[in-house]
Amino acid sequence: MKPRPNKIFSQLEARLASRDLDLAIGVLYQRGILTTEHRRGRDGIQLKAQLPKGFRFDKLATEIRAWEKDFVGRKVFRALKERKIRDQRWIEKYQRMLKPFPLLQKHPSRLMVDPRGILPSRKASDTLYIQSGLAFGTGTHTTTQLAAELLSEALEGLKCPSVLDMGCGTGILAMVSRRLGAAKVLAVDNDPEALVVARENLDINQIRGVQLQENLKGVKTKFPVIVSNIVLNVLLELRPLLVARLAKGGSLILTGLLYRDRDEILRAYRGLRCRKAVNRKGWTAFLFENRRAAP
Repeated sequence: MKPRPNKIFSQLEARLASRDLDLAIGVLYQRGILTTEHRRGRDGIQLKAQLPKGFRFDKLATEIRAWEKDFVGRKVFRALKERKIRDQRWIEKYQRMLKPFPLLQKHPSRLMVDPRGILPSRKASDTLYIQSGLAFGTGTHTTTQLAAELLSEALEGLKCPSVLDMGCGTGILAMVSRRLGAAKVLAVDNDPEALVVARENLDINQIRGVQLQENLKGVKTKFPVIVSNIVLNVLLELRPLLVARLAKGGSLILTGLLYRDRDEILRAYRGLRCRKAVNRKGWTAFLFENRRAAP
């Protein structure tokens, strides 16, 4: 894995009550803050979150306090502050806390994921080795697992389908798609760091047939399977584009959504048939079907 030069990163820190952990991570995730670490202590949970480049902490803190007042009625993020860090030791420490796990427990492949960013001398054929850097998608998050399960269902019985992974992050869902039988995958992410990490993950796992792009410019293909694990506001904005790229009879998998986002997504994508909705640990994933040709 190629070393990256040291940079200055902003890190959010806060204390939480144990009952608020999933809620807090969900609120940050909805705002595009995707890499978090937490540790339990005597005074609750210490939460740390890597802020993406260009994020304004003061604006985020104002949004969080307004959310607490309007929707919760109490303080969730206690001792909220920003810390500057000058290297990636925080990320390396986070990765060391991770352990290999089965991503698709009910699938015959029993596909495993090793999210520690360490490549062993002898790789297991049933394991994907993932390094995350500052990109999202080690496979440990509930939404990634939900997306992988719905991908397995959508790809079952299809003959050499193509898949669009919109917002690919580390490329984990693109790699899962290939392992599940997709002939080729177009993986798109507008974050250059994500594309660098995704390329390295494809290389270390020796996975071919995945094309990486920053956007869909020039893409006219209609895909039988599309997966997008992002956040609510982006999925609402992408609705016309995703529906236009979905083949007739195709499957669209959407996640990165909290329970409370369910009705809004169903309204936005009401032109598609909802085949399945799965709720787990505060998160929701949808499997839609396109019954008619895309406009």
